[in-house]
Amino acid sequence: MGLRKPILLGSTSIAAILCATAPAWADTATSTSTDTGASSVSEIVVTGIKESLQRAIAIKRDSVDQVDAVSAEDIGKLPDKNVADALQRIPGVNTESAASGEGGFDENDRVSIRGTSPSLTQVTVDGHGIATGDWFILDQYQAVGRSVSFNLLPAEMVQSTTVYKTQDASLLEGGVSGVVDLITPNALSYKSGFSFEAEAEAAYQTNTGQTKPQVNGTIAWKDPDGAFGITLQGFYEDRTTERFGQETLGYELISSGMPIGAANPSLVGKVWAPTLIGSTLFQQERVREGGHFDVEWAPSERLELNLDGFYSKLQANNVNDNYMYWGSNELAKNSPTSFTVANNTLTSAVWPQVAPTNAYTTAAGTAGTVVDGLVVDNIVRPDAFADTMYINLKGKFQATDHLTFTGQFGYTIGHGDTNGSPSFESDAGTGISFAPSGNGWLVTPTNINPQSPAGLANDWAWNEVFQETDQETYGQVDGKWDIGGDVFKDVDFGFHANSHTRTVVGWDRGCTLGNNGNCEGDDGWSAPPLPFSTTNPVSYPSGFNANALGIPGLLIPIAGTPNTVVSILNAVPDSARGPLSHIVQPLNYYWPGTFKVQESDYAGYVMAHVGGDGWSGNFGARVVDTDENAFVNVGVTSGTVPGEITSSAYGNYYVDHVQHSYLDILPSVNFTFDIQKNLLLRMSAAETMARPDYSALGGTVSLSDLTLSGNGGNANLKPVMAGVYDAALEWYYAPTAVAAVSLFYDDLSSYITYGTSNEVFVDQFATGHSSTPVYATYAISSPINTTGQVKGIEVQVQQPLPYNFGFQANATFLDGSDAYGNALVGTSKVTANVVGYYEVPFFNVRLAYTYRSHYFVGLDRGADETQAGYGELDGSANFNVAKGVTFSVDALNMTNSLLKYYALNPTQVRAVYDNGTQVYAGFHFKF
Repeated sequence: MGLRKPILLGSTSIAAILCATAPAWADTATSTSTDTGASSVSEIVVTGIKESLQRAIAIKRDSVDQVDAVSAEDIGKLPDKNVADALQRIPGVNTESAASGEGGFDENDRVSIRGTSPSLTQVTVDGHGIATGDWFILDQYQAVGRSVSFNLLPAEMVQSTTVYKTQDASLLEGGVSGVVDLITPNALSYKSGFSFEAEAEAAYQTNTGQTKPQVNGTIAWKDPDGAFGITLQGFYEDRTTERFGQETLGYELISSGMPIGAANPSLVGKVWAPTLIGSTLFQQERVREGGHFDVEWAPSERLELNLDGFYSKLQANNVNDNYMYWGSNELAKNSPTSFTVANNTLTSAVWPQVAPTNAYTTAAGTAGTVVDGLVVDNIVRPDAFADTMYINLKGKFQATDHLTFTGQFGYTIGHGDTNGSPSFESDAGTGISFAPSGNGWLVTPTNINPQSPAGLANDWAWNEVFQETDQETYGQVDGKWDIGGDVFKDVDFGFHANSHTRTVVGWDRGCTLGNNGNCEGDDGWSAPPLPFSTTNPVSYPSGFNANALGIPGLLIPIAGTPNTVVSILNAVPDSARGPLSHIVQPLNYYWPGTFKVQESDYAGYVMAHVGGDGWSGNFGARVVDTDENAFVNVGVTSGTVPGEITSSAYGNYYVDHVQHSYLDILPSVNFTFDIQKNLLLRMSAAETMARPDYSALGGTVSLSDLTLSGNGGNANLKPVMAGVYDAALEWYYAPTAVAAVSLFYDDLSSYITYGTSNEVFVDQFATGHSSTPVYATYAISSPINTTGQVKGIEVQVQQPLPYNFGFQANATFLDGSDAYGNALVGTSKVTANVVGYYEVPFFNVRLAYTYRSHYFVGLDRGADETQAGYGELDGSANFNVAKGVTFSVDALNMTNSLLKYYALNPTQVRAVYDNGTQVYAGFHFKF
């Protein structure tokens, strides 16, 4: 609750270390502002790379808090197509290219600060919250966090971004490690009269070989008196993506009940074996469209009013084909003729071909004695999308010469929808082997040609519909009382309230296909045909090969025909198709993945600004009250409970209303000292908090019947609490140059990690062969509370060079672990950025390399997932062809770096992905 006693001692000690090691650097720069707030630089006109870097330096220098910034021109010049891509250049900021179980892609989606999870980073727009949505079905109901999806935020729509690495009482709570504030264009910041800006580009992706259009534009008008202005912005960005990959969807510990364990007791409880190894082809077209408007009116010097709104929609249609080795079935019922073990991992096995006595036996062993060894999985999501919007009214009123009030009120809502996910699985028999090969595994079937549908049989079909809704109503009033004293400058105070609701509803319907082509059980489906042409099967693209993934001899299978897979929808009864309002049968209601969380947050704060000759600072406290109401579906496997619902195909359940209330006091202090001219020492300490993920509080469960595993939530999670300490030295030795070092330490007195438990659910695959539900024990990965710590150092240098060259370089070195010694989610020990540029009036060019070492992603299907170290080289060039006309070329991932993931150690490969290279070329017009 309160501020820990060591908090100021920690900051003072860090400051002493920095002072003791700091040399007496020379003064070669002049200050760009005398104001102590970052807002003083908001009207700097930025026209090039050097000017944009100077603006970012001014924001950093003039803030009492520890901040870094990226200006609009800087975003425009970097080879980055959304805000997250640009933010990754900032020291201590990391990005992730995926939210959860969909795997890594070619566009960064989540942002984290200083080695923590993206869920612990508060993202605001002009100081207020923004709702979000996810296009991928698992992200819509799994525990992926409160983090904002940057897929919905194109870089062109943001004027600047500020990353707060230390907390003060006025900042919206929710960011343990920091706050990212996105600043949108302001109508009165434009010149008088009309202004127009537009960009037209072509987007090319090397894997697909396709080119798509990218268009955005801005029109603004301000009256000659500067009292009224309006700005309209719009964007339409289309691009295709094709991801080649191999995925290992889990590992299972060998037990004595497995034939391999019974024959080799030394393996039992020690050796992990892969459960599913798939060659996966993901194809998608992403269309991002929307816009922003801003209307501003300043009728007098004392009153300003501003109304703005934003909308963005990402249409993310996608198809996923996966040809999988079904290892969990082989382990359960087959015995290898030979195998190898390395690093406690079953690294190879040769499984004999056995004539099946029942081709539909599950991993639980409930329907027969011999299992299938191959699964062909085809999933089509033709209407997947995510969107977000907000409407916000803010104002400023100067009541007296010493008292000013500001406020804003608004509403924001986001959606993530999968309005249909027709899916189909075909099986082949046993007789298969796997062995390590390059970046992954070589899988070799002996009884089937992977590039032919011959030998495949209908097995399982299903369709899923999910809708995620995230919405918030908020309001805030702030005041500033100008004291004008020698030490006490002014006092800020305010109150914030919001009501937030996250709802996920889902419907699912499955069908196990019998040998006669009809559905077994009472689902009433007619059998859809195999999603392959027997006369002219579709192969994976030629680019999907050993050279792409670095797996010599990679299994290259056939691909499903999307239109044929979509026909599965037509086989579902009408009650299970169409808009959600038409789905009325309780049989279809997927209660494990459905939840509702309502949260009301109230906060008040007081903060004083102080300063004197050569020093400035702020100190204050924020008091936060949180009221949570989670409506959690809980399964009933025995007996009866009041209110129990018995009509679901997914087992009996009841709705549990879980309530929690928390009152937190969050003090903070920030000081900056001018050691010498242009040499600053900063010291900061604060108590911070972040609330648990909505989906975790909702207790949702995502199950995999093929591996008898899944991911779950925890409605009783407590907030993350931390005492954060920071000290930094910053030397501004030239107008566009800075050298800085920062030490930081986060004491996580309450943290959320992951644990695994065994829980009982209905096995839908087995139930398809039975008139009654068949229950099985699943290994469920769920978040739990613990403690932890993060400590590290940041260094950065920004330097112009002779002959119009310049560079930026930064690195972050940190260490983090929880109370059990486990790695924290999102903690890379090393993050580094190097940016070099050349700029003359006619053109500029920039190369940017970003690297982050391996980091723990979390638990997926009961198994650890770690992303291996990854580096990417991006480039851009801009040519001023005429007044107001620029031609630009941007290239992302120029070296076609692969994304790699592993489990407990690099031997346990989880995935390797080839996303190709993106190239953008086009014209920018400004009048």
